[in-house]
Amino acid sequence: MSQLEYLVALISIIVGLGLTDLVQSVRELIRPGYTVKWDGLPLAWSVFVFLMTILLWWQGFAALKEPDVGGGAGPFFLSFLLFFLILYLCCAFALPDPDWERASVGSGPAGATNPRATNPTGPAARGVDLEAFYFSTGHRRWFFGLLIGFWVALMVADQLTFETGGPAQRLRSVLPVVGLCAITAIPILTDRRWAHWVVVAVLGGLIGAQAVRDILL
Repeated sequence: MSQLEYLVALISIIVGLGLTDLVQSVRELIRPGYTVKWDGLPLAWSVFVFLMTILLWWQGFAALKEPDVGGGAGPFFLSFLLFFLILYLCCAFALPDPDWERASVGSGPAGATNPRATNPTGPAARGVDLEAFYFSTGHRRWFFGLLIGFWVALMVADQLTFETGGPAQRLRSVLPVVGLCAITAIPILTDRRWAHWVVVAVLGGLIGAQAVRDILL
């Protein structure tokens, strides 16, 4: 196997593990005897992460097959590996694990008790409140923090491979990523549902537009 083939194989394994973790979380939510208080926001973000992972894997695979990359895939190894490791963690944090404790998760800037969480006693203790999970401080900081880290890693890799143009062009290439980071930080700073829906709609629209463009081209 060539160096490129080893890289593609490793990335594909990471993508498979991330998507498997996401699907297993869905399986736990829909299994019989498991009480779930459903909420659309974590499900929407799960779909977003799923599509972004597939899209980046497809784009990365196509990019690494370009003739100018060829046997020089080594310099791209760490950047591609970092992208997909972050996406794996996003898949892992998108939905709760079966043993997630609602009562132990705080909400708000100081980690106060989440008013959306219910007392995990009785039959409901065998389930999960997706709204309480999603709006918990820990989940929002980790999930959206990882997404911000992904945008930053993407920007750094883009700057390292920027071969033509002056500082003005470099700055223009950075501004969209700064905008993505600012938009992604909104769910960390507020628990207003409409703001969360606006963010997932905007980012989801961007991912959907990119997917359509790839299909048409």
